[in-house]
Amino acid sequence: MTRTLPTLALSLACLSLAVPFLAQDAPPAPLAGKAGAKGKGAAPPKPIRPVLPTPRWPDGRVNLGAAKDAKGYWELRPGFASRPMGTVPFQPWAKELFTYRQSSQKLTRPPYIDCKPAPGPEFLLAPGFEIIDAPDLKSVFILQMGGAHSWRVIYTDGRMHPKPEDLRPTSLGHSIGHWEGDTLVVDTVGLNEKVWIMGSYPTTEQAHLTEKFSRPTLGSLEYEITVDDPGAYTAPWTARGVINESGAAGFVANGEMFEYICQDDR
Repeated sequence: MTRTLPTLALSLACLSLAVPFLAQDAPPAPLAGKAGAKGKGAAPPKPIRPVLPTPRWPDGRVNLGAAKDAKGYWELRPGFASRPMGTVPFQPWAKELFTYRQSSQKLTRPPYIDCKPAPGPEFLLAPGFEIIDAPDLKSVFILQMGGAHSWRVIYTDGRMHPKPEDLRPTSLGHSIGHWEGDTLVVDTVGLNEKVWIMGSYPTTEQAHLTEKFSRPTLGSLEYEITVDDPGAYTAPWTARGVINESGAAGFVANGEMFEYICQDDR
């Protein structure tokens, strides 16, 4: 099938966002929009979009999704990628697998690029996603435009994870969340070993992910993940990423997610 130029451009955007995830086993780059990006005390980049207040529900809680007068979605382009905060503490076998994946990327591309589902940071890749904060349902949904064109459900109704014997490992796992101030803390277990949570980093069915989502302004989203997987790592490790008004990735106010069928990109 002949590719159109728009399709090819979108494909390249997806790949360009996946690549930074593949080459990370080093101290992270400074977060976009933070002081220190060009040295200690350096001024943060100037916003290229309006900086507006964080949307909130009538009870004062942060609204991670669309508000009545602030609908939209998060469009991703090069410049947004979660980066490990320090050296990743690999088990020996996990380091070997990571290195192999790094050295043979043409043979072992991230499953996301081949339309397979992925949890954690790998879920938040190009071309973008939308968050639906539904307090009436006591759930938060994340809708993905690329990859498997899938969605995540984060239950915030106080339920616990299923018992280990009742937990069937899946690609996105089982996620429950609670609020700590203005931050949504998400706890995920029950992942299978097929998924790549972030670039070339392997995980096992012992993986336990803790994600934090916060929205300091309407157009900014801060994300942090801690990976605790004793099957692949000797200690938990953390990665962070940010979208704000200063970078190419950003919140598309009043925008609608467009159709992107990963399987057509061949």
